[in-house]
Order: sequence, then structure tokens, then C-alpha cells
Amino acid sequence: MTKLSDDQSDVRPVETDQLVEHFFRHQSANLISVLTRAFGFGKLDLIEDMVQSAMLTAMNSWKKNGIPDNPAAWIHRVARNRLLDVLRREKIHQTALSHAGVSDELTDTLVDQWLEDDEIADSLLRMMFACCHPLLDRISQIALTLKILCGFSIDEIARGLLMNAESVKKRIQRAKQKLSSAAVSLEFPPAADQAERLDAVNDVLYLLFNEGYSTSKGVHPIRDDVCEEAARLCHLLCQHPRLSTPKTKALMALMLFHASRFESRIDEHGGVVLLSDQDRSKWDQNLIRIAEIWLARSKDQQPSRFHFEAAIAQQHCKAPDLESTQWDIIVKLYDRLLELNDSAIYRLNRAIAIAIHGDLAKAFAEIDIVKSKFNSANYPLVDCVSAAIHELDGNPQAAIDDYLRALSRTTVKHERQLIERKLSRLQQQTTETTLD
Repeated sequence: MTKLSDDQSDVRPVETDQLVEHFFRHQSANLISVLTRAFGFGKLDLIEDMVQSAMLTAMNSWKKNGIPDNPAAWIHRVARNRLLDVLRREKIHQTALSHAGVSDELTDTLVDQWLEDDEIADSLLRMMFACCHPLLDRISQIALTLKILCGFSIDEIARGLLMNAESVKKRIQRAKQKLSSAAVSLEFPPAADQAERLDAVNDVLYLLFNEGYSTSKGVHPIRDDVCEEAARLCHLLCQHPRLSTPKTKALMALMLFHASRFESRIDEHGGVVLLSDQDRSKWDQNLIRIAEIWLARSKDQQPSRFHFEAAIAQQHCKAPDLESTQWDIIVKLYDRLLELNDSAIYRLNRAIAIAIHGDLAKAFAEIDIVKSKFNSANYPLVDCVSAAIHELDGNPQAAIDDYLRALSRTTVKHERQLIERKLSRLQQQTTETTLD
């Protein structure tokens, strides 16, 4: 993403679009959170319109006049003034202010105060908890978070959630209406509800990062902008004196361990590179060190799934190559994960670790458990894991059969490309063996 400094008033017009896009992602959440905190969820649609209008004004003005010394403050001022102008013309709003004993001047002062850097972070956290309100189902929580806090369009959210755009639009609108009707304010939940709400926030951030790390649909296998926003919001939680918990710190560590491998996960053609084929010299050692610091800070008497997932990611990041990885430790960590949550994905990852560690029969038995215990008949990852274990077992034809089955069960472009590469390599090896 474009990085900004105060000396960029001479940025060429062709770069303005990228700069405004950067600000829309990062500054719209700040503005929307502050203005919603001041005027309530009932005005959220109007607030979003004013913020978007400010971005368009910035696009046109900066192309013509150059980028101001403080672009963030410029956009804040335009959006704030436009919203206040509209609200001052609304009799209902003026009546509400009068009944509350609040003047226009006091509202202006509060908005200006909350647009200070320290207060913006506080407003973002408040909005995060509002988006993850228990009134909303988990899909609506994720969609609303992506829309408000990450600045994503309806089409982008629809692609990420494998839904059509109209359904996503309606779901977000219903979520806003629910929060508005319930008069939900941007306040932190009471102590009695804080743990439950914080769990929901952590889960949403985890799902956001996972969607960016391995997109379920679309052209690009990694959405680093989604990952960046999830990590940014998680870091805000970790920095808060009352909201930072061992679980959240473990989630921060997990995100950073994965982010350290971004550059090696995509090849020059934009295809996915699996762990076994990644160039480990490209791994970001600084991010790995920071992740290890967060993991050390996250120690807890009752470790969460984020702790164990981060510990597994740490084992991969520490190993100089696939063969040197401590697969026995990874298997034990997956054992602990399964005690917390017996999921198909954990069992499949555990099966691969068991197979590489040398117990192929046990690995195949694990796949049988997944097939019998979970509704995974059409889940392509089951066939891909089975194929990988057949490869380790020296049975390329069985691996080919599994990959062909997986290929018939996925429509995701980057998944199909990866499977096709695997098939091509195995089929060539089989042909060469036959010729020999």
C-alpha cells in the first residue's frame, strides 16, 4: 500500500487515486467510528455517505491542487463539516439535541476531540465491539466489520463470504437496523459481558485474517489488505490496558507468524506455493521475532486454540527446512487443539504432520475419521490431503485419482491451478517410470 509522509504535496496526479484508496481503507474507519460515536447508529448510512463524499472531493481537489500537507486532517475536516451541515438542517436531529441538553457547539467540540489520534483508536475499538454485538449472527458481524472497519465494498465482501452482492447488502442493512433499533451505543460492554463480546471480536478478526491468508474465492490467493486490516484491529486490542488478554495476544502472534511467510507463498505467476516448496530465505525474520514476543506475552493457565495454532506456526517458522521441522511436537499441539475443538481442518492438518513424521497408516486412518465424522464428502481438501499422503507412500496413481477428485470439487481458480500443477508433475513422473 502507498505509504504517506507529510512531504508528499508534490505527488504526481497519477498517484492520487492510489493515495485516496489508501486513505479510504485506513481513514474511513476512523471517521465513521468517531462520527457514529457522536451521532449514533441511526445516522450510520448518512455518515458513510458523507465520508465517501469526502473521499471523492479529495480525489478531485488533490488532482487539481496537489495533496495537502496533512491529508488525514483535510479529509476529517471535509467529512465532519458536511455531516454537521446536513444534520443542522434536520429538525429531528435538532430536537434530539435540545432534549439531550447538548448544543451544536458541544457536539462540534466532541467530534474534534475524538478525531485526535489517541481518541481515534478508542473509537475504533468501540466500533469493533458494536459490529460484533450479540444481536447479530456471526456472518453479519463479519460483513459489518469488513464494511465499516476495513472499508471493503459490497462486491468484495460478497466474494469473500461466497454470497451474492444483493444478499450481503441486505444482511448489512438489517444489521445496521438492528443496532439502530436497539439504540446500541459505541460504549465498551459492561464487565459481565466483556469476555463473551471479546471472544466474538477475536473470532471475527481470526476469520478475517484467514480469509485474506487463503481466499475462498476470487483471482488472488492472498488478500494482504484483508490480513493487514485484521492485524491492525487486533493490535489495537492488544494495546488496550483493559481489553488486551492472553488470547488476543496469541491471536496477534499467530497473524504475524503467518504474515512473515507472505512473500514466499506466491510464485512469479501469482500461483500458491505450498510450505514444502517455499523459499525460506524470503521469510521475514523481523516479523517472526515480533510474533515470538507476542506469543511469550500471551502465556496463560488455560491456553486457547490461538495459542496452539501460534505455537504450530512458530515451529514451522523456526525450522530451516521441512525435514528439520519437529513434527512430533506439531502432532502433540494438534492433539491439544482437537481437545478444544474437534474440527475437520485440524484433523486433516494433523494427518499430514503424522504422515511426514512417518506413520502413514495412522495418517490414512485420520482421513477415514474425517470422512465418517464430518460432512466432508465434497470437501476438496480431504482429497488433496489424501493425495499428499499417497505421494509420501510412493503411490502416484492413487494420488492422481485423489487430485482428479479434488479438481472436480473446487471452482476456486488458484486452488484449481495448484491441483493442476500437482497432477501435471505426477502424470509426468508416472509416464517416465513407465518408459523406464
